[in-house]
Amino acid sequence: MTSVDGQAFKSILACWTAGITVVSVSSDEDWQAITVNSFASVSMEPPLVCMNIANRLDIRRYIAREGHFAISILSDQQLELGKRFAGFYDDKFENRFDGLACETTEDGDPLIPDCMAWLSCGVEHYLNVGENTMFVGSVAGGGWTDDKLPLLYHNRQWGRFLSVEPK
Repeated sequence: MTSVDGQAFKSILACWTAGITVVSVSSDEDWQAITVNSFASVSMEPPLVCMNIANRLDIRRYIAREGHFAISILSDQQLELGKRFAGFYDDKFENRFDGLACETTEDGDPLIPDCMAWLSCGVEHYLNVGENTMFVGSVAGGGWTDDKLPLLYHNRQWGRFLSVEPK
């Protein structure tokens, strides 16, 4: 067995395909959001999800302080929005929400328009783990549509699932 350094770890995890979400939170100051693919379900009863946010990011402090957040699960038609909230186009937008007609959760957290699914969560627990904070959220509300395909991240590439019926 070979030891795993940071570069090897990245290469190994690049083999894992993940959906792309935008995590958002509102505060008295403004809206914050970031693209996240380290998102997973934790429990069905009660409904819990988890995600990891880098400790160096402002949104990490907002979520911990406010105690709530929203998850917008992006469709394959939302590649540019995923990249916008990942910071690819920060030179084009003074505010990443510019031009978006966002609805909000009961806590005021913005939802990405036309996403394929969304969740509204309260922070149940959070734990500093390495360079990140893992947030566990209790699901307070959500919604979805059945007519969209997910935006995916695999091997450092963004893409879509091709729907193929098994024979």
